[in-house]
Amino acid sequence: MPERRQPKGRDILKASAVGAAAGTAVALGGAIKDVPYEGFDMGKFLRSPAIGALEAPVIDYFFPDAHPVLLFLGAIATERLTVELYKLGRAATGDYVPMKFEYGEYGRLLPSMAEREEYCGQLF
Repeated sequence: MPERRQPKGRDILKASAVGAAAGTAVALGGAIKDVPYEGFDMGKFLRSPAIGALEAPVIDYFFPDAHPVLLFLGAIATERLTVELYKLGRAATGDYVPMKFEYGEYGRLLPSMAEREEYCGQLF
């Protein structure tokens, strides 16, 4: 029987650095997209690199032979999944309303539900 080769893996610091870089890429993209409408929030900006740095070593543990680019992309995917599920959970409890539901395109406040119903009633 052939001898099974041991996976090489990376050390935790290297995997965390890849994850932090992936989180920084996500944070920069989100900042570019949201800052004109919501303003800059350092806590939200630093959340993505921190989550990426925590999740990339876990990905590396389960996929030790993965190319660093795949680790980078996997860290982006798991970071987005984690943050969006967190926001969904907060929205379900009622203590959080995502900005995209408070403000429409170009930062204009969306009309109230009564105004929307009145407008839709005029269409039909």
